Amino acid sequence: MTKKYKTSQKNRESYIYYSGGKKIATIVPGENGVTEVDIEYLHSEDDQEVDEGRRYDYRIACNLESYVDENGDSKAEHNKHLADWDADPFNEILEMENYEEKQKLIEQLHKAMDQLTDKQFRTIQKKFYDQKTNVEIAAEEGVTEAAIRNRLNKIYRRLEKLIRKGS
Repeated sequence: MTKKYKTSQKNRESYIYYSGGKKIATIVPGENGVTEVDIEYLHSEDDQEVDEGRRYDYRIACNLESYVDENGDSKAEHNKHLADWDADPFNEILEMENYEEKQKLIEQLHKAMDQLTDKQFRTIQKKFYDQKTNVEIAAEEGVTEAAIRNRLNKIYRRLEKLIRKGS
């Protein structure tokens, strides 16, 4: 049985067990090795139980009733918590089309990268696969960061042109 109410602060010097709405036992600090900390712990456990019950009543019992109309039909499609957006065929079609478009672009990018020079490919590899900064690449190759930035911009423009030409 869950408690519906918290024990008031002025009545927390002892702890009373209830069962079926009837008082069963009273625990008092100083008797049988019980301390004030034990009493405080028991009251805190009850407080958590009362709070959980209130949250449950609010979120479940009250709110679920508002998701059903007067005829008993579900209004789930109008509720963001109950609606199953994954089951929407329109969204599934859009996701499939987006996936196919992405795959096509990836394929075109791979073909375009095959047409880069070895130096350009190594630069792209260092930038994106090795995740190096322009400064790190420049230090490795003994050039300035601006030179690497310019090289990357040329590579990007070339890749864009190759992809457009391929589609």
